[in-house]
Amino acid sequence: MTTPSASNPQNLRIAFILLGDRNKASSRVRGYWVGEELEALGYRVSYHHALHRWDYLRMLAVMMRHDVLIFQKQYSRYDIALLRISKLMGKRVFFDIDDAPSRTGREVSQRNAATMMRDAHGVFAGSRNLEDLVQEAGGRAHFVPSGIRLDQYRIRGESDVGQVCLGWIGNGAHYVEDLTSILEVPLRSLAAKHDIRLKIVGACGEPKLAETFGGIDGLALDLVDEVNWSDPEAVSAAVADFDIGLYPLIENKFNIYKCAFKALEYMATSIPVVASDVGANGDVITHGSDGCLVSSSEEWVTSLSHLIADDGERHNFGANGRAKVEERYSTKALAVRISGLL
Repeated sequence: MTTPSASNPQNLRIAFILLGDRNKASSRVRGYWVGEELEALGYRVSYHHALHRWDYLRMLAVMMRHDVLIFQKQYSRYDIALLRISKLMGKRVFFDIDDAPSRTGREVSQRNAATMMRDAHGVFAGSRNLEDLVQEAGGRAHFVPSGIRLDQYRIRGESDVGQVCLGWIGNGAHYVEDLTSILEVPLRSLAAKHDIRLKIVGACGEPKLAETFGGIDGLALDLVDEVNWSDPEAVSAAVADFDIGLYPLIENKFNIYKCAFKALEYMATSIPVVASDVGANGDVITHGSDGCLVSSSEEWVTSLSHLIADDGERHNFGANGRAKVEERYSTKALAVRISGLL
């Protein structure tokens, strides 16, 4: 069986096998967003996710109707079986990964992911560390960073003079320890000297966030528990009052594979970012140009103090960050790269 050439994309049918719907971050960013850009290039694309093992019977029919299958962070034993059947049928099969295979180091997850990496025709790796992981597993790695759909990220307007908002956005249930263990000490120091507010978007009702940051004298706290992630305007609206974006990450075996997407979201909305020098943050952020990379409480205080006091520097960092995202990290540019790999 022959597969249509990517030089004639309207003949190439692509199926994304996703972990979830648009509310799932990796599925939204590396599935729907990229797929829709591929559609704009002329490919025929469809999107699927299995909630139960019986759904994989339906996936067999999906496989039959498509030329290319892209498994986005899917590596159950059923995915492995579907991948292998697809290859036997002459399909092109790719695996996409933007996180460590397991948050807890679960052996079966790591083993299954390694099998997908090794058996796929190619692997789209979201960070350089993931690229190394793919190569260690014997897979053929292609560096494909996470991208930003620019029309959903409005450039932030001028901030009001006065209280400076330090902001964070994401799934607070997964980042409680990163936020509290890294930021509590610096924010105590900063709140004693500056008029600042901490806004956490996606706090998920986590009591430790309220207890830790609500107990800091002088720090105004704004916790937003839920965001409709499937709403194209949700992120821009949620971060509209951020003056500085925060991205604290504990350096551990899971976080070193992070793809810096949170930093890219801040930069896309022209918000300067201060981030832990962990994972892909050092590849995405240019220290002193569009953000700051920090490794200690003292560096958090120094970098944030400088940006809190200097509105002009915040503006310059934000403009530089937006320009970088437009040039290197737009979903349009990444879709063109993936088109070449297909």
